[in-house]
Amino acid sequence: MPATVWVVDDEPQVRDVLGAMLRELGYETEVFEDAETALNAMSSRRPDVVITDVRMPGMSGMDLVNAILDRDPDTIVMILTGYPSIPDAVEAIRRGASDFLSKPIRMEELRLRLERALESREIEGRLKRTRAAAWILIATLPLWFILGVLLARLLQS
Repeated sequence: MPATVWVVDDEPQVRDVLGAMLRELGYETEVFEDAETALNAMSSRRPDVVITDVRMPGMSGMDLVNAILDRDPDTIVMILTGYPSIPDAVEAIRRGASDFLSKPIRMEELRLRLERALESREIEGRLKRTRAAAWILIATLPLWFILGVLLARLLQS
């Protein structure tokens, strides 16, 4: 099943071009003209990735990063801007964005960045599941066994 990518941008041409690029890359895509509409849509469905412009009327892309991650911390959020700056990039990453992209973006760069972000999320998910399984295993070990291991380590030191 292909990943779902939402595009949030107040410029119709950017939404249309980016949406077409994403569909051509094989992603399920929805486009939104503002942050509020995208957040309302999250009440009934969840995207895998949200690509948002920084500067939009109403809620900014930076504030949208916070709102999305408050609702679903597993959503990948990328900032796309026509006015890239180091302070904005730092702020975006500090707020939890996974990447900071500059307009115009080439299709190959978009493909690589999305693949990397989705792969990282998959690895993080596997790591969480492995940690949870390890804790379950530890929790089900008999207390005498755990105490024996701890005592053996103490005696070795």
